[in-house]
Amino acid sequence: MMPEISKVDLHTHSTFSDGSLSPEQLVQRALSRQLRLLALTDHDASGGVESAVKAAEGTTLKVIAGAELSTTWQNCQIHIVGLFLNLNSQALLHFYQGQRERRIERAKVIGAKLERQGFHDAYARTCAMADPGALITRGNYARFIFSTGQASSIDDAFNSYLKKGKSAYVNTLWPSIGEAVDVIRASGGVAVLAHPKRYLLTNTKLRRLIEEFKSAGGLAMEVASCRQRPCDRVYLGELCQHYGLFASMGSDYHQGSPWLDLGLGLTLPEGLTPVWECPQARELKLDEFLRS
Repeated sequence: MMPEISKVDLHTHSTFSDGSLSPEQLVQRALSRQLRLLALTDHDASGGVESAVKAAEGTTLKVIAGAELSTTWQNCQIHIVGLFLNLNSQALLHFYQGQRERRIERAKVIGAKLERQGFHDAYARTCAMADPGALITRGNYARFIFSTGQASSIDDAFNSYLKKGKSAYVNTLWPSIGEAVDVIRASGGVAVLAHPKRYLLTNTKLRRLIEEFKSAGGLAMEVASCRQRPCDRVYLGELCQHYGLFASMGSDYHQGSPWLDLGLGLTLPEGLTPVWECPQARELKLDEFLRS
């Protein structure tokens, strides 16, 4: 039996970073799956949001302005999703520029490492596969490696070459969690701790991460995601309640598969307050919109 499809997906990517669909195509896929609320959260960029919002005009879907910001915490890369962002915020635009410079530098170093392993013109060819101006991420490189036939899937390419400890991994010093949360708050948004169980932290260290995130001004946490063990969802729900955070959910969609798609199996445990009911979202009347 297939999991049900939620009306809400607050973590997705487009070709403005390392997603496979343009913002317009992402909206069409969301509509085909009968979603009502979609957040476009490209890596350190919001360039596709305006196109997605325009594509959703006059439909049953509302698009939320967002982004997924990379940070460093205790030598771990931690992702913070910003929702309900003011895209004209100077603080946000300045942050994006710094992240763009870091990503370009990292992408070139990854390309050089892959060159030494026999992937000719890795950086240039990966850029050519992406949309013009897209930020090149490890996801883009995984897609490139798979296209050469040197991996059985995009996931295999990532796990074999690009994840921490592998031959093409590059350790990057991203801004702190506090810096990212400050930028999101200065932009009128809500900071969400993304996919907490994917960092492979011990439960003690995960609690420490959540505590520091909340102390920095973080307000929400992703509780439900695709490819998630039921016990992890229950545990994250308990942590969400314990720390008084709003609950979010998202597929982290980059491209479709039988086990990962927009809204697939995204349900929140009972007793949690969803992030679309937070004060920053009230003027959007999202709860009323979802009931309509």
